Amino acid sequence: MLECVECGHSFDEKLNDCPKCAELHDVIRPELVAVAAKTVQLITERGSPEIESKIGELWPQNDDVCYKLISQVEQKFAAKNKFHSYLRENNSIKSLPSTLKRYVENKLDFSGLVSSMMQQLVIAARESGAHKLTGGSILFMHYKSHENDDLGRLLAILVDKKDGFDFDEVSLVPKNTPHLNLDALRQAALYDLTLFELIYPEIPKEDTYLQFIKGNSSASFFKSAFGCDERNTDNVLSVDQLRVALSDFDEKHNIGSAFYENAKVDFELLIERAEKRKKPIAVTDLYDAIESHLPEGSHLKGTFANFVNTGGYKVNHHIEPTKNSVKAGQYVDIVATDKSFSGKVVRKKVGASGSGKPVEYEDGRLTLLITDHNQQREFERLIEAQNNENQD
Repeated sequence: MLECVECGHSFDEKLNDCPKCAELHDVIRPELVAVAAKTVQLITERGSPEIESKIGELWPQNDDVCYKLISQVEQKFAAKNKFHSYLRENNSIKSLPSTLKRYVENKLDFSGLVSSMMQQLVIAARESGAHKLTGGSILFMHYKSHENDDLGRLLAILVDKKDGFDFDEVSLVPKNTPHLNLDALRQAALYDLTLFELIYPEIPKEDTYLQFIKGNSSASFFKSAFGCDERNTDNVLSVDQLRVALSDFDEKHNIGSAFYENAKVDFELLIERAEKRKKPIAVTDLYDAIESHLPEGSHLKGTFANFVNTGGYKVNHHIEPTKNSVKAGQYVDIVATDKSFSGKVVRKKVGASGSGKPVEYEDGRLTLLITDHNQQREFERLIEAQNNENQD
């Protein structure tokens, strides 16, 4: 086995490249243009209730090192397990939604945006207990694609001062470091500004404009200040999206129906147990259960999480399934092409033609066994009437 120097994933030495990185590189992303970026240093003394912040200078917009840093952080953010959420309506002038709204409407510049967001973060940090903090830095980055109607994305990440996140002591502009230390990423929030302007203050039905990572820090002040509320995450959507991702994963790699069905059975069993216990389940446990059904020695081991994260599927880091989301996995929704029939078919009741099961499938056609006498007679009358019309 070989270990990838980029992501640490172990893979078969017969393979030329790391399959986990290959999944990441398969994702087509628009080239990003750096709009603005700043570093803010948190200044604390252990045991002291005081906390201060030092806001650095704007990063050189066209600097290759800064652009590389933004691109790498964005890519690594995409590969991490995260929560998908939104901001609740708050019309206070100092609230985060109001601040973002003024920014996208060009009523506030980037420096003002950072200053306002940091005021809220310092307040939240003090309320949570500044004496518990050990410093660190907040990176604010705004970047966008080349599309004219794209407002871009705003990323805020909390990092430790470790190798890979090294800044000039005066300007706080990042130094020329070839690699990022992903372990230094403690928490992160990513806002899709285009979606935010389009949706807020409505509650998103599908697409969410806020994603966040809990990282390796349990500090609540970051989540509180930046609106990262786990209570706003959509558990039903997460379960549904995982079902879609499993189907797409199987289809992309042509693994086989045995893998798909066995993995789906395990997946449905785990979310059913979680629903009965009324406790959330870590998405990593679901990933492990799915991958356990891959063929022995498959090079796809350890790639499903990347497939979900980089594929844009809306899956939260922890999921608390509802009864409806559990039931949805027990049925296949059926809608005829001309909308003449719609219904739900219990998966366990479906078999191949000649299997003797209540519902049989062959070449795009379902055959249903009807045992109710009144229903049988109703269809018989219908066919008799049609035959008589044809004879006339």
